[in-house]
Amino acid sequence: MPPIVSLVTPDVAHAESVLAGLREFRAEGLPWYGAVDPDVVAADFAGFVRAQHEKRTHPRPGAVPKTELWGVMDGVYVGRIGIHHALTDNLRVLGGHIGYDTRPGYRGRGVATEMLRSALPVARRIGLSQVLLTCDDTNVASIRVIERNGGVLEATRVLDPTRPPKRYYWISLASV
Repeated sequence: MPPIVSLVTPDVAHAESVLAGLREFRAEGLPWYGAVDPDVVAADFAGFVRAQHEKRTHPRPGAVPKTELWGVMDGVYVGRIGIHHALTDNLRVLGGHIGYDTRPGYRGRGVATEMLRSALPVARRIGLSQVLLTCDDTNVASIRVIERNGGVLEATRVLDPTRPPKRYYWISLASV
């Protein structure tokens, strides 16, 4: 039975578990979390939440609007998912419309699959008819998440010979 994961807009009510999650991500050494200092975020958590909302309403120069959502299970932050409202040239190559992360302590439980399943109707409401998702060819867990949600592999490309090939999936939103 899949876990019951709710997607919520970022809110200060989840400060404690979000900060715990940021510490887990940082300890894991993922490059996109290495720059996020949980202690700095904790010092102004309301500002951090505001910044998450502003990605949709006031994206930084050169960026597209992005809806950030948090996955919550039994009141605990278990991951995040972001939906870009459009694709830039860079997102077409490296990111796609949707990106997600599951807290290390909650992986292997179907959390990412459920977050993505719940995010697809949100993407449709934004006005997207299909979404691009990318992942490394070696990321078996992400491949499963995308394929379980209807992802159709368009291509696998080598972008850098020192890195794994990148997979490009499309998910139609016609039936979500």
